Amino acid sequence: MSAQDPQQQDMVKELGGDASQQLQHRVVHVLELPETAVVEVVERKHEKKQGSSTETKLTIHVNGTHSHEHIITKPLAAITDEDIESLRMVIHGKPTVFGQLLRFFGWWLGFTGLYAMFAVCPFCGQQGCPVGAGSAGVVVGFFAVCIQNWKAFVRFMTRKLFRAD
Repeated sequence: MSAQDPQQQDMVKELGGDASQQLQHRVVHVLELPETAVVEVVERKHEKKQGSSTETKLTIHVNGTHSHEHIITKPLAAITDEDIESLRMVIHGKPTVFGQLLRFFGWWLGFTGLYAMFAVCPFCGQQGCPVGAGSAGVVVGFFAVCIQNWKAFVRFMTRKLFRAD
């Protein structure tokens, strides 16, 4: 063993039991990872003068080329779904539902202002008409959804237009 200070010694244990497998399945389920994703779990215990602390290291391999390493400062048994959910932005690059809603409203307000600046009511031809503002809100909402999630929109349109029957 190396000449480490006994007070700072790390005890690493590779987990292979039920708790580890349950955490691996929870990570795949909560983060909506593909079935081919591999999750490795390692629990470390740090001995210090003030006491001991335990942390769990998760290594997530997606598609064999990308790997993400995360350390959760809790023992394996104490990790909750909220702890796993906090890793979503790092792995997927997608914000939570609340973040997506805020982004949608930001796009919607921006497009509404731009549209209202140059638009007149398509029905009566006047600016500031409530019917024109309502129709602008619907059109702009559609554009905001398309901009926010354009990949899914393109995929949907491609499937509908070029569907192989």
